[in-house]
Amino acid sequence: MNHNLSAQTPAVGCTLCQPSALQQLLQSHAQASAQWMALPRLALDGGQVLLRAGERVEQCWWVERGLLRSYYLDAQGRESNRAFHCEGDWVGHGVPPVPAVSEHHVEALEQSVVVALPYAVLRTLLQDHPALEPLLHEAHNSLFAAQARREASLLGHSPAERYQAFRASHAHLEGRLPLHHVARYLGVTNVSLSRIRARLGLSGKG
Repeated sequence: MNHNLSAQTPAVGCTLCQPSALQQLLQSHAQASAQWMALPRLALDGGQVLLRAGERVEQCWWVERGLLRSYYLDAQGRESNRAFHCEGDWVGHGVPPVPAVSEHHVEALEQSVVVALPYAVLRTLLQDHPALEPLLHEAHNSLFAAQARREASLLGHSPAERYQAFRASHAHLEGRLPLHHVARYLGVTNVSLSRIRARLGLSGKG
């Protein structure tokens, strides 16, 4: 349910991914709002792992405050960042509310608070509030579109082009993301990213 169950930029057309729209939706459904407020909030420290690869996923999380990343870890211990998730983003794996085994890890990059939405509760919400069903489909479609954009960027654009696109789409995270995490997202080394930044007239820490 997130686009950041996903990969890249927050989807403009996804109602469930817009914090203000989500709050308005809940306010218009008193019962759903009460169920949402009753969901557990998890406080995470920076560096704390929320989800590990290989774990069965039967819930998703909504970032109420903070910043997280999802990433892959290969057999040699090398990390590749898949996506970053900040306030208003959904985090998880697969296609809610269908359980799946995670292929990636999720870790908090700073002190964060996430709302845990078990799939069992999500199925109840969808049953009790049919109007939510098309919104979930909208979120799924937006997720797949974001994944396609991410793949096209990795395969069809140069590292410099990918970095410039990243800066445009993730401007809201300026100053919150260490450059080594940006490099791992772009698929380049720290040295390569430093050279790209130098050519763009950028310097210092990002």
